[in-house]
Formats: sequence, C-alpha cells, structure tokens
Amino acid sequence: MKKKIMFRIRSMQMGGVPKVLIDVLKNLDRDKFEPSVLLQINQGELLDDIPDDVKVTALAKGRHEMSFIKPILFIQLVMRNVKIQMYKIFPSLIKKKLFETPDIEIAITHSSLPDLLRSPFKNSKKVNWFHTDISWHHTKEYGEKIARMMKECDLTIFGSLHTRLTFENFLDVKIYNGIHIHNTFDEKNVLEKSLLEIPDLKYRFVDKRRKIFVSVGRLEYQKGYDFLIDVHKELLDEGFDHIIAVIGDGSENINLKNKIKFFSIEESFLLLGNQNNPYPYIKNADYYIQSSRYESYPIVLGETLILNKPIISTNVGGISELLSHGKTAYLVNFDKDELKSAMKKFMQNPELVEEIKNEQKKININNYNVNIYSKINRVLSELIIF
Repeated sequence: MKKKIMFRIRSMQMGGVPKVLIDVLKNLDRDKFEPSVLLQINQGELLDDIPDDVKVTALAKGRHEMSFIKPILFIQLVMRNVKIQMYKIFPSLIKKKLFETPDIEIAITHSSLPDLLRSPFKNSKKVNWFHTDISWHHTKEYGEKIARMMKECDLTIFGSLHTRLTFENFLDVKIYNGIHIHNTFDEKNVLEKSLLEIPDLKYRFVDKRRKIFVSVGRLEYQKGYDFLIDVHKELLDEGFDHIIAVIGDGSENINLKNKIKFFSIEESFLLLGNQNNPYPYIKNADYYIQSSRYESYPIVLGETLILNKPIISTNVGGISELLSHGKTAYLVNFDKDELKSAMKKFMQNPELVEEIKNEQKKININNYNVNIYSKINRVLSELIIF
C-alpha cells in the first residue's frame, strides 16, 4: 500500500523553498508514496506548478479569492487570520478538513514546524526540512526553541551541510536525528522556459552596449541588494558602464527604490519585480550575481548553471558545496572591494568568463538530480519502516 506524505507550507509564493517542494513532489516515487500539500493560505505564483496528481488542501482563502473593495478586504483578512488561529488552537479541525490520515508529515519550512508538532495525527512520522542560516536573523533563544522542536521530530533534513553545522555551532547543540540533502534543479523546465520571450521590459533589459548582471531573489536584507547598489554606484563612478537587473519583490522594495533614486541610477539598476519566469532574463544577461549576506543552498545558482551563465557570488552558506571558485563560479567574501573586483574581472577579462562557462558545461545536472532523488526516496522509505 502506498504511504501518504503530507507537506505543510504557508503558501506557494515565489521563492526557493516552494520551488524545492515542487521538485520533490514531481520526483517522489509514486509506486511507494502518495503526496499531498496542506497550505495555510491558498495563494502564490507557484500554485499552478504543483503536479496535477497531488491533492492540495488550503485552510484559508488567498487574496485572489477575496474582494478588491478595501473595507471588505480588510474584514476578510481579519477573518482569515482568525480562521488560521482556530486551526492552531484546535488542530483536530484539520482532520475534518482532510478526511485522510498521513503516514508522514513534512514541515518544508521551519515556520511550519510548530504546526507540525501540534498535528492531530499522532502516529504520523514528523519531518522538518530546514533551509536557513539561523545565526543571522534570530536570537539564540529562538534557535534553542527550534532545536527543541527538531528533537521532537523523527527526522530533520538540512538544505546543506553548512546549514547544519552553522545551526549546531551557533547553538552548541547536536541534532542527532539530522541529515543534509541538497536541493535539486528542474533542468528541463528551466531550459524550456528560458526560450520564451522577455515581455515588455525587453527593450530596457537587452542593451547590447552595456554588460548586464542579473540577480533573482527576494528584496530582503538577506540578499544584500542595498550593498550591491553601493558597489554598482562606485563602479559607474570609476567608468565601468553596466546594468544590474534584479528580479523579485519583498519588504525592502521601497528602501531600495529610494536608494536607487538618491544615487540617480534608475536607468542602470533595475528592479523588475516578481516574474513567474525569470529564466529568459538570466539567459539574456551576460553574468549572474548573488550578493547575499547569508544563504542555505540557493536553487537559482543551480538554475544559472543549467543556463551556462558565469556566476559571481558571495561565498556564504552551502554555496561552496555547489560551486567551485575559479572553476564554475567566482566566489568572494561579503566585502565591497572583493565584489567590485570580481565584477571588474568579468567585464575586463572575457577569457576568464569563457573558462568558467566551459567548466560549467562539464557538470551533469541529470546525474546530480538522480542521486538526490534516490536519497530522498530512500530516506522517506526507511522512515516508514522504522
């Protein structure tokens, strides 16, 4: 009999973790497992990417299902929050919502971990999938709380070895039920979508007179775009004419726009917002740049390898577990001078860029993925046996 696996996640808004979930769902062994998704909120650009054979249950409506009239929308949002809190206080209500009992429940983000441990399905195996460097943006007290919850789970999966070691060293704990499994990359999907046309921004984006660096990520402190704006401005002042285009949205949007306006660089530092298909932008750029302060194991860097674009990235999190400095990418510390120097090298040294692209071509993404899928299916199978 197939085992039922239920993945818990807040929503399917554009981001690395929902992409991880989609790829895992696509590649779970259907002879062994029957996957489903439990959403807190029925919204997100990636909802339609969930495979058709996966049952999706949402505890509350998404924005697209609500009124456009602000007073009514406000009331609906308040009621939605009340409804979500009711499910937290009385998790047995989820049983009535699902009408089935999962054998394994997986919190695909640590924010879903408390709900996982409040699950009304007492006999299900509990798995926590952890993707963040907690030392950057949480207190030790919060980390210790997460660690205690991890120990209540049957298994914790870290997104990279670095993520696990950082978590354990930061808190001086050992997660004995922990393993690390790297993210996979949907090669076929990336290649197919990269061939589509860039919409109305194409005339601004594809500027053959200037080199284009592209970056994809949420507009949050983590991604270091405030730092990248400073580097960009200094390079322009030194005579290095180029464009940086950032795809994504987030809480720092207004602050970044104000900084761009302050420096009068609106025509060279482009905030293009969320794009359901970022791959044509990567494909049409000259280089990819990642300016993160911290990461786990960014999916977009694997997708950039698939598109054979030279990469400059800060060497944080598990990035060096994926990329090799001077071979498949150019890795730097989170340092303004180092990042600026790397960008100059790419613009001035086409031979270096070609060497990196040639090294990238040697990577077999399919073999890489097969090994990861095999590990995921084996680990989940063993969890049921024990």
